[in-house]
Amino acid sequence: MENMKRFVFLILLFAASIGAGAQPGRAKGKPMHTVAKGVYEPFFRTATTMPVPVAAFRIDEYAVTNAEFIGFVKQNPAWRRSRVNRLFADKNYLHHWATDTTLAPADAKLLQAPVVSVSWFAAQAYSRWQGKRLPTVAEWELAGNGKPRNIRFDSLTDYILDWYKRPNPKVLPPVKSTYLNQYGLYDMHGLIWEWTFDFNSFVGSTDSRGNTTDEVQAFCAAGAVNVKDKTDYAGFMRYGYRGSLKGNFCIQNLGFRCAKSI
Repeated sequence: MENMKRFVFLILLFAASIGAGAQPGRAKGKPMHTVAKGVYEPFFRTATTMPVPVAAFRIDEYAVTNAEFIGFVKQNPAWRRSRVNRLFADKNYLHHWATDTTLAPADAKLLQAPVVSVSWFAAQAYSRWQGKRLPTVAEWELAGNGKPRNIRFDSLTDYILDWYKRPNPKVLPPVKSTYLNQYGLYDMHGLIWEWTFDFNSFVGSTDSRGNTTDEVQAFCAAGAVNVKDKTDYAGFMRYGYRGSLKGNFCIQNLGFRCAKSI
């Protein structure tokens, strides 16, 4: 409960700071694609969870890149590495950049790689700067379940699990380096983990402000019988990962993409 109170306080503080300092902007020509309306079946089932109707939405074709995020911090100095409020981003924020607004010359190839080591708050700020938002867990999971279009493999789940087992690459590949799915989206799995708006909600209920006792118990081994599919090990790992995060965490394989309501 104390952690949730702190998070709510940080969100209110963050909202005030965004309103005061963010400059509007756009990443020119960034393609987005529509995901049709559907129903999201929460991964964990408890007495209080129900299927969640999801309206059609649009989502970026690929994750936000270092080049795009450089444009953001140039226009919004409060989000530069040397100036960011540590309440909103931990010490690992953009640690792979050479300066506040540049990569090292030797790392020029990373300009088109996904930006990582960014906090939820930074991802939120960028999304608002773009006139967009972060996708919800329900939206992200619907988009991520799209069937591969340009690569054939026997099982998407096996592909995801194989990626989860591999160590992080020393040099992150560029966007569009994995598969394209039926919605026209690249790299939903296989490149980086991605922030969602309600990352701190296990079950994807309509109230995503925090985890209930039921939700926490559902993730314990004793509550495994409550999951939608006990063989979905990739789903277990995604939800466990999200549940371990805090809003100011900056992790070397965690980035984001933006979404927009229709």
